[in-house]
Amino acid sequence: MLIKEEIELGYQTAEALLAFWQPDSHIWLTDASQASADKKIQKQARQFLGQEFDVVVFDATLEFNADSFAAIIGTIRAGGMLLMLLPEKSPYSNWYQRFEQVMAHYQVDFAEFHQWLPGNILPGDFRPEQTPDKAFQLTPDQQNALSLIHKTAFGHRRRPLLINSDRGRGKTALLGIAAAELIRQGKQKILVTAPSYASVETLFKHAASELKNAQLGHGQLFSDGCEIQFVAPDALLENELEADVLLVDEAAALTLPMLKLMLQRYPRIIFATTLHGYEGSGRGFKLQFQQVLDQQTPDWRQVELTQPVRWNLGDVLEQFSFELCLLDAEPVAEQLIVDLGIEKLQVKKLTAAELLKDEALLRQCFGLMVTAHYRTRPSDLQMLLDRDDMWLLGVFNQQQLVASVWLVAEGPINPRLAAAVFAGERRLNGHLLPQTLLAHSGISIAGEYHYQRIVRIAVHPALQNRGIGQYLVNALVSHLPENTDILGCSFAASKALVCFWQNSDYRLMRVGAHSDHISGRHAVILAKPISSAGQQLVEQTQQRLIQQWPDLLNSQLSHLEAGLIPLLTQLLPEAELPITAADEEEITAFAFQKRHYDACQIAIRKFVLNCVAQQRFLSLPSLLQSICLIFVLQQQPIAIVCRQLNLKGKQDLLGQLREAIRILLL
Repeated sequence: MLIKEEIELGYQTAEALLAFWQPDSHIWLTDASQASADKKIQKQARQFLGQEFDVVVFDATLEFNADSFAAIIGTIRAGGMLLMLLPEKSPYSNWYQRFEQVMAHYQVDFAEFHQWLPGNILPGDFRPEQTPDKAFQLTPDQQNALSLIHKTAFGHRRRPLLINSDRGRGKTALLGIAAAELIRQGKQKILVTAPSYASVETLFKHAASELKNAQLGHGQLFSDGCEIQFVAPDALLENELEADVLLVDEAAALTLPMLKLMLQRYPRIIFATTLHGYEGSGRGFKLQFQQVLDQQTPDWRQVELTQPVRWNLGDVLEQFSFELCLLDAEPVAEQLIVDLGIEKLQVKKLTAAELLKDEALLRQCFGLMVTAHYRTRPSDLQMLLDRDDMWLLGVFNQQQLVASVWLVAEGPINPRLAAAVFAGERRLNGHLLPQTLLAHSGISIAGEYHYQRIVRIAVHPALQNRGIGQYLVNALVSHLPENTDILGCSFAASKALVCFWQNSDYRLMRVGAHSDHISGRHAVILAKPISSAGQQLVEQTQQRLIQQWPDLLNSQLSHLEAGLIPLLTQLLPEAELPITAADEEEITAFAFQKRHYDACQIAIRKFVLNCVAQQRFLSLPSLLQSICLIFVLQQQPIAIVCRQLNLKGKQDLLGQLREAIRILLL
């Protein structure tokens, strides 16, 4: 780390260079302790997406936020400059070691890269070149995409368009020009949505420059009685606004449930997203979203923008950011492994030091996660290389990595801290499993155990549904540290994922009270006991959960996806609620006679919950299952249940419920 005088000298040098540029043409990102009116915190980098700068100063003397670094590089104009302030002595960090390796390579091969140390003369002339502004012209890529946007807006309904591009290809500008073109051709109302207005400000500027008499406000543009309006994604779905066309920018930053609802509500919609952007998630998003499009709108189209607009093709700084943050990482080529069988596989433990020495293996490992998890970010690479408590297990076919799992050690927690967490007085960084059991499940001894938590798991897309993931999860147990009590995982619940973990004998420990803001689903914690002490903890946690389960379903979990209830219930110990003789009389009278539901709903609820815990419940027709789950267990209002299940009204609903109870009684 630089001593104070050298840090100050570095700051002074950077400020002297910035004096050549206009104040609004540069940005300085630093750690929180150095933030000021003209120096922004690194974590605020996303706020500036969609803007352009001639100079970016990235102060990494005390902190290096990989996500912020990857995000802010994309804002630099062609001919602009990235100025990085680095510690004189690199900290003990695999991430920094790799950064220096990549940096050294670029310094040797590219004249544009310079390293300056105090006492040296600055190389070159860093004053900005005075170049006249050029009128914006569409590239051939953009012209082709514009034609497809027109077809989506005026052709057959429910044929959405997906525009993919790397950063700097002008997709947001294209959407602005397209919006103006659609207005000129007769569309009256165009809605625009994105993670934030800042990311589409360029869209509105380009639209305004294309339209006569345009009146541009914050998130609104009016022209001759027509309107282009920005609406935040949640507001768009809550208010069910009408539009001739919906434009969705940075779609990968939105949740899949949100995108599904947009597809359902808007027959003419254009999605645009970054393939290898600051999120490092575009490829994984594309694979998952394509499945959604295939299911809901099979006639969808896609187009990719490849020609840069903001800089030249093969730009050195773009290459540098891709290589450093592995934004373009891919798993091993499909043709090398497509005929693979489980009998040929080998399981091997991996360390960060091994990955640092083997760039090809590191790319394969990170590429697997990018394809499997569309929220994978550069900070995940930084975490992978630098966290001492993280380790990996890989499945190999010779030298080819075809599946991997990332794990992190958690617990034990200091007894005093654990007591404070249990009391609701403290929250800890990390330790997700013991902290959740302490704070939410009410298990006061949960901080005493050794946990291993599965953070990520991925199987090569070409080898999925062949049992390799199950093979890896089962093999994992024999590679755990000897002191492990609990092996657990937390994920956004879906039927496929719950069934996957159920097949490896994982047990339900908790269901989150609220849906996750990224996935739109409730998070669940599942665990496998490893030691006898771990077995006792799992049993204690499950017994407490099964006692609370009926009340949770009609309170915190009243909006849980109904199809998950039988699967999750069957992950709990069998514990039937007592059905008395009086209960049986009431249930029979409701099913075969005309006893009112309100008079016997408690008995019916106990009976249905007991049935849900059994496999035979799944033999009911899907409509009858849904009525039992949504109306009886989650206690949703009759009007909502009828609308959701397309029932005619209360009598239709109760008639279907009587039929369900009759079948379950047989």
